[in-house]
Amino acid sequence: MIDVLPPDTDRLSFRRFRAEDLDPMHSYQSREDYAQYAWRGPRSRADCERAIAENSGLRPWGRDGDHVRFAVTPRGGDELVGEIVMTLVDAHAAQVEIGWVVHPEHTGQGYASEAARAAIGFAFGPLGAHRVRASLDALNISSAKVCERLGMRLEATLRESHHQLGQWRDELVYAVLAEEFLAEES
Repeated sequence: MIDVLPPDTDRLSFRRFRAEDLDPMHSYQSREDYAQYAWRGPRSRADCERAIAENSGLRPWGRDGDHVRFAVTPRGGDELVGEIVMTLVDAHAAQVEIGWVVHPEHTGQGYASEAARAAIGFAFGPLGAHRVRASLDALNISSAKVCERLGMRLEATLRESHHQLGQWRDELVYAVLAEEFLAEES
C-alpha cells in the first residue's frame, strides 16, 4: 500500500482525493477538449465520483497494473488544480508510467512540470522505480514540452496506435531512467 505522498514543491501540494473534489474534477474531466488527450471520451459525473472514491484512501502498490492518483493543490490551499497518476507498468522491471492533468483554469503556470517533477522524484525514491515513462497523444504538444523540460527523451512514436474521437492517432512515448533524472536534479 502507498501510505506516503509526493513531497510538496515550492507552489504545490499533493493529497488524496476528497468528496468535495467532485465538482472541480468533473468540470474538466467532462470536457471534450480535455478528453481528446486522455485516451477516452469525456467522463460523466458518476465516473468522477467513482474515481474519487477509488483514490481517496490507500492504494495497493507492488503488482503490475497497480496505480495511484493524487490530487494537486496550491501549497497551503485546498483547491483542486490538477492530478498526477502513476501506474506500476512492470513490477519486476520497476517501470512506472506517469500522467498528469491541470485544470484548464490553471494551465500556463508551470504546474504540470512542477507536479510531474515531484512525482517522478517520488517514483524514483520511495516507490523504487528504475524507469519512468509517459505515453501521450502526439497532438498533445503541451505534455510533450513538459516531458522535455523534465529531461525525458522521446523513445518511440507509435503510428496510429489508438482511435480517439473518430480518428486514428499517433502515440509518443517519453522516458527517463532513475540515474539520469537524479543526476539532473542534483
